[in-house]
Amino acid sequence: MHLVLVDDEPAILDILAAACHADGHVVTTFGSSLDALAFLQQNSVDLLITDIVMPPPDGFRLVSAARKIHPRLDAILVTGYTQRYSLEDVLACGASDLLFKPFRLQELRARVRLAEERRRVLAHHLRVLTHALEDPTNELLQREARELRAALDLKLARPV
Repeated sequence: MHLVLVDDEPAILDILAAACHADGHVVTTFGSSLDALAFLQQNSVDLLITDIVMPPPDGFRLVSAARKIHPRLDAILVTGYTQRYSLEDVLACGASDLLFKPFRLQELRARVRLAEERRRVLAHHLRVLTHALEDPTNELLQREARELRAALDLKLARPV
């Protein structure tokens, strides 16, 4: 997977990048949200991992803007403020997960694997639905496939 990592703390960014790279991922890092957003406007990526508290735009706004560019982009927000943010805040901006600092590298790797599995499952379902939509002999299946695809697109746009 191609991961974009964003954190204004170089030490944290280096740790994240080393762990993800060691697991075989292509990693692109940024120390600012603006630089990451400029990159995302020109490039497709699989997963965005970003700190929440950064010079504007913060991680919430970065994820929201990135998902407007790439609606199926998965995102994980990271923060050291355990009492300040909830998973509901994270889901509201379009991210799918929240990781609290300090974290163990095993936890980071597990969250990245979950994101990878979500992408794999959703891609499989989209292929099945696309195939069903292309079958002109099954009107009922076509209608149900369109409804399921719309539901999946809605879920991807606004994670539950």
